[in-house]
Amino acid sequence: MWKSFFRERLSWILFVLIWLSIIDALLLLEYDIKVSSTSFWYLNLLTLCLLILFLLWRGIKERRFLKKLSLMLRNDAYDLQEMHSYVRTKADEEMLSLLQHIDRVYRRQTHALHVQQREQQEYVTTWVHEIKTPLTAMKLLINAHRTELYKWPWLKDIEDEWMKIDGLVDQNLYSARLQYLEKDYQVQAVSLSELVFPNVAYFSKWCIEKKLHIDEKNLDTLVHTDPKWMQFVVRQVLSNAIKYSPLEGKLSFFGEETPKYVKLFIADRGKGIPTQDLPRVFEKGFTGNAGRKTKGATGLGLYFSKKITDALGHRIEINSLLHEGTTVILTFYKPNSFDNLSKM
Repeated sequence: MWKSFFRERLSWILFVLIWLSIIDALLLLEYDIKVSSTSFWYLNLLTLCLLILFLLWRGIKERRFLKKLSLMLRNDAYDLQEMHSYVRTKADEEMLSLLQHIDRVYRRQTHALHVQQREQQEYVTTWVHEIKTPLTAMKLLINAHRTELYKWPWLKDIEDEWMKIDGLVDQNLYSARLQYLEKDYQVQAVSLSELVFPNVAYFSKWCIEKKLHIDEKNLDTLVHTDPKWMQFVVRQVLSNAIKYSPLEGKLSFFGEETPKYVKLFIADRGKGIPTQDLPRVFEKGFTGNAGRKTKGATGLGLYFSKKITDALGHRIEINSLLHEGTTVILTFYKPNSFDNLSKM
């Protein structure tokens, strides 16, 4: 700070030194002016000392204002009204007025942006609820004619597209709700089977078409979580497992309980994930090599899953070997470690 202060006052220093040099030249060159060498050096030394003292005085005054300003910027918490007690010069006052003006404009624009964002989210949430009604009606119509699928084979294609649309609408709805998760959760004891089987039933058509074998073990174990949010997480994981499973593949669901936690393993025998893609699977919008080939992946399912499990105090991990399959592990900590959730 001192270095920049002296650099900015270089013109002052040069002016004083040049003026002192002119006086010295007059004293030395003017024959009629008689000054002893002691007085000559005393004058120069006194002028330089006064210059240094003046600069130090100015620097200390200005430094207090700038130091306080710098401290507030570093802490990202400021109160510009408090800065009035540090104002010493007209320049400080002008700078503070400018900062206050910028602060008012920033707050006004931020508030307008928040209002706009909230209205947009309310619109999206309302739209999703509205679109759910015709989607439910479509599903009822498809189910009502399920026994006649042999007459209209194209009805199967419509049901496939319906499931894709319903999945995307669900993602949109949970995305809009995600930021309010701390106000919209209800922790209760649920079994792992209550998280798994409703989703298996939801994707039963795809499982049947792919002739997938379902294997389950130890799913009666209870965990403490919000079933609505965790069912959404399991649905995202299961959707990927089915999508990348081969024909006549196998899906495995099994639970593991220890004194500290309960783990739910969801494994498939699909294509697996390349090693270089694994660290990025929870990044927003990351689809990986497999997602780029199918062109239907959004790269949002695992991103939302990670956000939700983190917010609920759980953990999600993925282990995978290329061409051998993928295992997603959901860890639910038992109540002793679960207390942090109450602090949300």
